[in-house]
Amino acid sequence: MKNQSDTVFRLCSATSLAFALLAVQMLPVEGAETDNAAINFWAKGTYEYGKLDSDLIRGHEDWTLTVHPDETRTLQAFVNLHDGDHQTNVILRVASNFRPLEGFLSVWRSGVYGGAGWYRIDGDQLSASVAGPRGQATHKVTVPEQVSLRVHPVITEGWQVWSYDRSLDGPQQGVVYNVVTIGNPPVPGIGVLLEHRIDYHGPETVTVPAGTFVAEHYTFYDGRYDIWLWGPQRILVRYANYGNGHEYRLTALETGD
Repeated sequence: MKNQSDTVFRLCSATSLAFALLAVQMLPVEGAETDNAAINFWAKGTYEYGKLDSDLIRGHEDWTLTVHPDETRTLQAFVNLHDGDHQTNVILRVASNFRPLEGFLSVWRSGVYGGAGWYRIDGDQLSASVAGPRGQATHKVTVPEQVSLRVHPVITEGWQVWSYDRSLDGPQQGVVYNVVTIGNPPVPGIGVLLEHRIDYHGPETVTVPAGTFVAEHYTFYDGRYDIWLWGPQRILVRYANYGNGHEYRLTALETGD
C-alpha cells in the first residue's frame, strides 16, 4: 500500500528521555490485585512457546494487563525465547477499542543488545523513534483508523484483529505497523505498514494448560496465523502458526478487579 514516510537518522533529547522513563516502567508490577484507583481490572499470565508436532518448549512469556478507569489498557510483557537467545521487554497502551496509543520495546538477540523503540499514534499519525548499536532513526507515517501495532509478544497478537466488525460477514481488511526486530534491518525497531486479511470463524472450545475456554477463533495475516481469544480483554489462549510449526499456549492466568 502507498504511504508517506520520512526516516531521519537522529533522536532528540525528548525522545531519549521518553526511552528512560518507559524503561523505568518495565519494572515488575507488584500487587496489581490490590486496591488502586488507576486499575479497574487486572490480569496476568504466562505462555509457553512450543511446537505443533513435538513437546519441545522454545521459550516463555510473562505478562501483566491493567484496565484503567478511562477504559484504556496497559500491557507489560517479558519474552524469554531460547531460539536465538532472544529477549524482549514491551509496554503497550491501547484505547478502549484496542486501537494502539503508544508503546515501547527493547530487544536482545544472540546475546547482543539490539536496541529500543518508542511508538506513538496520535490521530492519523504514527511516530517511531529507535536507537541501538546500529544507530538511531525516526519514522513518521500516516495511518488509517483500523491500524494495529505489532510489537510481537503473544499477548498482543490478539489485538491485531481489533478492527474486525462482527456485524458483517466474511474477511475484512486490516492494517498493521509491523515492527522489524529480526533479520538484518538497518536499525532494528523501525516498522513496515502492511495490509492484511482478517477472518472470524466463530466461538470454539479450546483446552490449554491454563484450562478450558470458550474462545473466539480468528485468522490474520491472510490466514497464516490462527488465534483464539477469550473474554472482553481479548486474552489470547492459543496461537498456531502452521507455516513454521510453532504453537503458543496459555499456561497460567489470574484475573481480578
